[in-house]
Amino acid sequence: MQSHQLLIGDDASQRRSALVELLTPAVVLRSELAAGTTDLVHVYQAQNPTVAFSARDLRSPSIAEAAQIARDAGFTCVVRSPGGRMVAYDSGAVVIDHITATLRGGPSVFASNAAHHLQVLRSLSGADLRIGEVDNEYCPGEFSINVAGSAKVLGSAQRITAGAALFSTVIQVVVPDRVRQVLIGVSDALGYPLRVSSIAGLADFAPAVNPSAVVDEFRADYRTRLGLEDGRLPDGLRALIASVDGEQYDGIFHVDDWARARPLLGPTARHVT
Repeated sequence: MQSHQLLIGDDASQRRSALVELLTPAVVLRSELAAGTTDLVHVYQAQNPTVAFSARDLRSPSIAEAAQIARDAGFTCVVRSPGGRMVAYDSGAVVIDHITATLRGGPSVFASNAAHHLQVLRSLSGADLRIGEVDNEYCPGEFSINVAGSAKVLGSAQRITAGAALFSTVIQVVVPDRVRQVLIGVSDALGYPLRVSSIAGLADFAPAVNPSAVVDEFRADYRTRLGLEDGRLPDGLRALIASVDGEQYDGIFHVDDWARARPLLGPTARHVT
């Protein structure tokens, strides 16, 4: 199997921490695997209540207060690799991390991904979905997907490095009250405007849709559209990423800082800075 065209799967019976989920694209971006990647896609249902902050959020003088609000609600606080602003989610969300070589990445690929995401979700839900930012949404972005120009159900953030590009997407399928309240509280602490009615899950408009169905639909789309083969990351990368769960950390966990500090691996999964 060619590792440069890979659809990464997960064993649904194995628990993953929020750190492992968000560390995976950060480590892959700095590995030799990314440099030779045509397309590497990881589609998964999130398993943990998580607030994914960005480097931009850290510049707020109220970041400590914001993180404490999240932790008090039982959410793990992580600084993710892509940019944008913070997003909160739990197991009601589906995450897609799509890594491409830098020469193939960038705005045109990001726009294409958003268009395909729109097609898949329209077909699955039948909802009036559109690409674009709505007024006072959380983590505003041009590749957001909304329902009828009012409520956001998908957000994307990007990261481009010297060797690869990452397009990371969070699809809010089911948004329970705890996620809604954390989005409200953390946004308020950081001074971000937020229209509460813009917070929604796809299931609010298509009740039959669930996270598992969304995962299956996107995995099928990537297999067909990009010709990806099912597989997994090299053992060396997987072991490195899994090692984070044996470590202690205080405050907000920074995935890029952790990834940069790790040593080289073997020749088939070498970790580079």
